[in-house]
Amino acid sequence: MSKPNLNKLLQQKAELEARIQQTKNREAMEERKRETRRKILAGTYVMKMFEGDLQKLGRELIAAGMLEQRDYAIFGVNDATNSTDIDRLSLV
Repeated sequence: MSKPNLNKLLQQKAELEARIQQTKNREAMEERKRETRRKILAGTYVMKMFEGDLQKLGRELIAAGMLEQRDYAIFGVNDATNSTDIDRLSLV
């Protein structure tokens, strides 16, 4: 095989690898968008279940171990001592 043919094939290979990577990146980006959309819809559903009571939801998230202290203010919760088992959400 002559040098020009080899160079041409190597260039084609590089172009194909670049296209493959672009396709993988595009698919990963689309999956991230779908995952974000799922989270938004699930969060909206949960907020509706709590009838917009963000403090109650925040306490539930604390009790479930899903809320970090840095996020307490987002839900209007001062600390974990506000959490009660009476308000437990049953997801079963």
